[in-house]
Amino acid sequence: MKQLTINATSRTENGSAASGRLRREGKVPAIAYGKTKEPASLLVDARDLRIALKEIGNSAPVVQLKEGKSKLRTSIIKEVQRHPITDKYIHVDFHEVADDELVTMIVPVHARGEPLGVKNESGTLEYVAHTVSVRCLPKNIPPFIESDVSDLKVGDLIHIKELPALEGVEYMDHAEQPVFTVII
Repeated sequence: MKQLTINATSRTENGSAASGRLRREGKVPAIAYGKTKEPASLLVDARDLRIALKEIGNSAPVVQLKEGKSKLRTSIIKEVQRHPITDKYIHVDFHEVADDELVTMIVPVHARGEPLGVKNESGTLEYVAHTVSVRCLPKNIPPFIESDVSDLKVGDLIHIKELPALEGVEYMDHAEQPVFTVII
């Protein structure tokens, strides 16, 4: 998994007026919290955040948060709030996790290959589930789960239990839940 780093600074001013001033300066108010950490008010650069989110794309939102000269902390981007009209960033929440803490994440699922039912039977590959829930250590969080769909014919399914086994990763969804199918 590619390690993305977001630089943050502590913020002392809180409230809507202070947050508005910061946003006009190109900063985004943020908060970092965790099981063993008191919530901390932070600032991140809007441009850096935009670049990081673009880089994450359709992958698990795991980043390394660096505040000043402190060491990097593994964080999961829990929520990004945007203005409904201007689409500018309003606020971001980071959930910091310890390296030995099991985390449950929603991870995207990607199909690899062209199904036989699409090539030979005029079918269409349908994503029944675009994401799956996994539990693992932060170092084992996959950016996405990729499954080979080449052998699928019309009416065939791939279930959670048929997704590839990844070391240190446990699927949390029901084993019989379908993920991919080919329909007419």
